[in-house]
Amino acid sequence: INTENVELDRENIDFKELLKQIVGEWSDKLEASGLEIITNYPEEECTLYLDGGKMYRVLENIFSNISKYAMDNTRVYVDLKIEDDKKVLEIKNISKYSLNISAEQLMERFTRGDVARNTEGSGLGLSIAKSLTEIQGGSFTTVVDGDLFKVRIEFKED
Repeated sequence: INTENVELDRENIDFKELLKQIVGEWSDKLEASGLEIITNYPEEECTLYLDGGKMYRVLENIFSNISKYAMDNTRVYVDLKIEDDKKVLEIKNISKYSLNISAEQLMERFTRGDVARNTEGSGLGLSIAKSLTEIQGGSFTTVVDGDLFKVRIEFKED
């Protein structure tokens, strides 16, 4: 991905429906940990020219991280909104582990938020999600504020 030698199969996709599909697929697993998913979708259509398979992988990686690292019995906020000329997805949750690491460090390859390394995972999920978003012209940022973890994905409208 880093060499940008990835073929993209772009088409107009309904990003809102893709997001709803992922939320639906992960809801049972997250709810088993007592995680309540709170969604907020715009009324209007949210079409983007993307590779649906690659965006599915981005969202899968984010929700996989949530299932591993979100504090049980808390909420996960999924907000899709249209801001001026951008379509913005923000996903927030509270970490079950102390996030004594910067957002920049967390995005580095092979870095994991649970420094004790007592859970599964390679530490590549967020790095891959960021790369797959960026090769499609989007931005992928993370914010760590205490134990609050937030991902923000933005795509400018054409």
